[in-house]
Amino acid sequence: MGSVWSLFGYGNHGRTDDPDPVTGLTSRDRYHVKTSWAGVMKNPTENGVALLILLFEKYPTAKEVFPFRDIPNSELAKNARVKVHANAVVYAIASIVDAIDNVDLLVPMLEKVGTSHGPRKVSEEQFLQLKETIVELFSKFMKKEEVEAWKKALDVVMSVINKALKTYLDGH
Repeated sequence: MGSVWSLFGYGNHGRTDDPDPVTGLTSRDRYHVKTSWAGVMKNPTENGVALLILLFEKYPTAKEVFPFRDIPNSELAKNARVKVHANAVVYAIASIVDAIDNVDLLVPMLEKVGTSHGPRKVSEEQFLQLKETIVELFSKFMKKEEVEAWKKALDVVMSVINKALKTYLDGH
């Protein structure tokens, strides 16, 4: 019976599998990203710190581009500078989530992220490491379909960021 209802659009709350022509994300993907993000935002500082710690455990050299690179991993969770940066990362992702339905806002926002990280010597590989770390962290508490939507969204996000980063680096 559920399949009959879904044929007529009942129960999907307007979510479809029609991909956006620019991002390739479906309304269902965007829905999963937005609704699952609400759980992260219940405790942005703690989740941001957990993300950074996991990133540095998986990719120790990633820590070299951060101002708190000399702080031992065991002390990161208590450090105010780390918490401030963790909040900045989480709220940057929140901005992306907020703009996910508006490509005219989303793409320039992501390009700015790529360009602004060029002078800080952040590499394309480090952005991809961040993506892998986000997916790993989210896999611990999100549903499979939410994680899959995040993977697709992060592919788009990192593609735009890294393209802008590469353009910046090629010019400098």
